[in-house]
Amino acid sequence: MFALISRIVFRSALTLLLLAACVFFGLHLTGDPARIMLGDGADEIALASFRMQWGLDRPLWEQFIIYVGKALTLDMGTSYQSSLPVKEVFLQALGPTMDLMIPTAIVTLLIGIPTGVIAALHRDRPLDRGIMVLSVFSYSVPNFFMGVLLLLVFSIWLGWLPSYGNTSLLNYIMPVITMATSEAAIFSRYARSAMIESMRLPCVRAARMRGLPRQRVIWLHALPNAMLSILTILGFFLGTLVAGAVITENVFSWPGVGKLLVQSVAARDIPVVQMIVLATGASLIFANLLMDILALVVNPRLRKEN
Repeated sequence: MFALISRIVFRSALTLLLLAACVFFGLHLTGDPARIMLGDGADEIALASFRMQWGLDRPLWEQFIIYVGKALTLDMGTSYQSSLPVKEVFLQALGPTMDLMIPTAIVTLLIGIPTGVIAALHRDRPLDRGIMVLSVFSYSVPNFFMGVLLLLVFSIWLGWLPSYGNTSLLNYIMPVITMATSEAAIFSRYARSAMIESMRLPCVRAARMRGLPRQRVIWLHALPNAMLSILTILGFFLGTLVAGAVITENVFSWPGVGKLLVQSVAARDIPVVQMIVLATGASLIFANLLMDILALVVNPRLRKEN
């Protein structure tokens, strides 16, 4: 078990290092940060002073080594725009984003998994077909369209809900619905497939042959096995919540990480953009790491296969 977990952790750390390299060199390939920040009208003296101030006069490989070394201590540099530590700027925006992500995750799981299980238990019946049609439709509607549609109906036409900000509980309704709709559709379809496969397992068939009540077979034998499969996408879901907030937060003017990312890209604030992209990727890697370890702990077959 220790060797398996060590291998998974090493693979995750290597992936994170490759991500940091892609983010760093990719953003620097977009142009000279000094020229971008100061504009084409800046003279060479101002450009040289800016590069010296932010360490941009050093070779790119040396900048990357310094960047990785500071990142290990959570020192992501200073924002070009606000002159504040990047970590401080990011944490200020992370709070509102987490306030939005937590209820979104709860709503997604409470809707997606039960509807998928219900569809599997009524396979090929009208209820199953109706749930799957609704899931495909919900997944197909882009977040920006869903958000704008909700704004048009509930804020502009009916005037029931506020259109921007996060000052009250009413502000949470439309952003949560916007994000949870497509995510719940994914869980619904995946939970249906996992539950159908679980109902075919020998242990489930044996339980049914022994004459156990149907509800007992479902709750104690089929559903736990189906949840093992759902764990694989739960890691991706938790890791992509922050990434999925980029569009939603800008539609509803939510003061979170997504809105900060768009503002930082527009202002060419490279340290902040690096921090957000790296943190988003790290959250995805870390979530999948936890799900892989949890799957090894709860599923002995994976340990034997590895």
